Amino acid sequence: MNRRDALFGIGIGAFGLAAARLSSAIPDRRLLTSSFDPDVDLVLTAAPGDTQILAGARTRVWRFTGTVLKGPASSLQVIPDSFLGPVIRVRKGQRVRIRFRNDLPEPSIVHWHGLDVPEAADGHPHLAVASGAEYVYEFEVINRAGTYWYHPHPHGRTGSQVYQGLAGILVVTDDEEAALSLPGGAEDLVCVVQDRTFDANNQLTYLSGGMMDRMHGLLGDRMLVNGRERSTLSLSTRAYRIRLLNASNSRVYKLMWDDGTPMTVISADGGLLDQPLSQPYLTLAPSQRADVILDLSKHTVGKTVQLRSAPFSSSEVSIDEGAGMGGGRGMGGMRGMGGMGAGAVPNGASLLLMTVNVARKVASTFRLPARLVSAGPAVRAEPSAPVRRIALDFRAGQWLLGGRSFEMMEVAPDEMVRAESTHIWEVANVGGMMGQQMAHPFHVHGTQFRVMKRSRPANADTPERSVREGLVDDGWRDTVLVLPHDTVQLQIRFTRYPGLFLYHCHILEHEDAGMMRNFRVTA
Repeated sequence: MNRRDALFGIGIGAFGLAAARLSSAIPDRRLLTSSFDPDVDLVLTAAPGDTQILAGARTRVWRFTGTVLKGPASSLQVIPDSFLGPVIRVRKGQRVRIRFRNDLPEPSIVHWHGLDVPEAADGHPHLAVASGAEYVYEFEVINRAGTYWYHPHPHGRTGSQVYQGLAGILVVTDDEEAALSLPGGAEDLVCVVQDRTFDANNQLTYLSGGMMDRMHGLLGDRMLVNGRERSTLSLSTRAYRIRLLNASNSRVYKLMWDDGTPMTVISADGGLLDQPLSQPYLTLAPSQRADVILDLSKHTVGKTVQLRSAPFSSSEVSIDEGAGMGGGRGMGGMRGMGGMGAGAVPNGASLLLMTVNVARKVASTFRLPARLVSAGPAVRAEPSAPVRRIALDFRAGQWLLGGRSFEMMEVAPDEMVRAESTHIWEVANVGGMMGQQMAHPFHVHGTQFRVMKRSRPANADTPERSVREGLVDDGWRDTVLVLPHDTVQLQIRFTRYPGLFLYHCHILEHEDAGMMRNFRVTA
């Protein structure tokens, strides 16, 4: 066994220990608050099922299904021919109750990714409920209009449960956004992008690359949009709002339209930008969202436009400069920020995601405003709040946050913050022994933040910069991609709700293996 394999063996041991520490699932939390009168009351069930994805045998999946008990029927919208969860649509100011039923054969809990909700509604893994049990969420929607999402969050099993199909979009609307008359209704589309690997019998294979998948994040060899391979849309000659979500476990996408139409970004994780951004391509890391305008008004009927992930060098997202660690930059045999599963397509490969057929001629008068909504002045950190530096590094076969790994209820002194206080966090991708580094999508629960600046040592620059130039750091975010050698400074205004919340890498295999920590908000 060489030094690399020994280190990875230690890491896999840590992964197994983390999974074994999955909290004792609580049997039920069915209590309804007597004073809470919801505007929207939903049932959301997670259960095994099957679906037709590829030709031949049906694929076994785990899926969310829902029912509206109270509120508009449009609160739940099923994506046609998809195993993904229904789109949940709510308005800012609505009070929402969601009765989650776990009909999976293992514990689970749901996280409302990007929403500012009380601790009891955030989906912390210590709240995971047992198979056959229920959990009731109650919260008021206080977020700005935007594209959010929901997915499981049990410790040690998040990657597996998401991979098997448990994910869905959650859309928030508000009056401020409605005043802009952006494309809506049938012109408001969701596109959930994922990569998956199937066996010869069309069944999903998870961690087929073993320890390499666990340590470097799982990459698939087939690209799905809304749960469908080679997804096709038939659209008209008008403008569309496309809500993009990267729900892959670890893949980074460099999104572009193949005919040169610019990626016109109007919204990020936390809602509308101050003004539209037009760029040749868009870098989207796991868990990040971006709403783009696709204006087909000048296209001719019969034309096709493809959504692709353009090629880039794997060394932009993973670097290994140590001898014996896979052959140099790009982690060589490790397939560049991804596992060794048979047939896995490496990060940076050219990928076809979706085809748009221009099928109908209609009149269009849409004009994109030069300015959207103001995100407001940047908040300022309190003078007494220190700048906290969090290192993303690799030691003894394990990815760490600030030198620490996850313990279910542990909170360190520097992980305590006051409700509604504002802090500066500097997230530094320092890598680990023997020079290995990976890009990490850094996610904070229960809040949105601003990216103040992104820096890197002058001697760390590389000639490949295409991924970096596709980043959108503008607006309010809950996830930021921290590239190798980068230090990203975040300005975070913490939630008004006291309790235990999480921050972690959103490469799901890293999160499951312990690259996650708690922070506690005090009143």
